[in-house]
Amino acid sequence: MNFNHLLPKSENMRKCSGSKKHHYMPSGHTEASIGHVAVRFECKNCSKIATTFLTFDEYETHKQIIEKYGESNEIRT
Repeated sequence: MNFNHLLPKSENMRKCSGSKKHHYMPSGHTEASIGHVAVRFECKNCSKIATTFLTFDEYETHKQIIEKYGESNEIRT
């Protein structure tokens, strides 16, 4: 599964190693703050880290899938 749609457009425009596109997966690190939730993603191809800020409603919409893939990514690393 690809989570690029949750990241800012500027992150998706950057090229990965070679001519590949980044393929972001949740890293398992989330942090709540006033008004938003910061979710950290890691590129499956080059290990680049990117953070996106979701509103609480956006986070609740994607929470189960982020947590599911975040846990499997933590085990992998």
